Amino acid sequence: MSRVNANEDIQKGRITARVPLNVQQTIQKAAELTGVPVNAYMVQVVHQHALELIDWYEMKNIVLSASDSEWFIEQLAHPRQPNAKLKRALAASKEIPYHVTDNASTTESAHR
Repeated sequence: MSRVNANEDIQKGRITARVPLNVQQTIQKAAELTGVPVNAYMVQVVHQHALELIDWYEMKNIVLSASDSEWFIEQLAHPRQPNAKLKRALAASKEIPYHVTDNASTTESAHR
């Protein structure tokens, strides 16, 4: 019976990096401590970091403590009335001309 490799159908890319010797040694030591080959270790660590960074930038997951979650839900359920400063900011934002035909970069520069 032949063994089928599940990774055969996956397209693969290549990433190479030249690093200082001390960085290479640190990565090798960490890989040894976790019991995986250096390449596998680097892929796992960098991929996980990349996912977390993308998630942070795209704000897909926001983690709140139990008390922060309760506070947030309370604010949604019973919002405060806007104060004078917020009312002034809202009035000022309405004075900025915005047209549907404007692109994002024009709109951003208008708000700066």
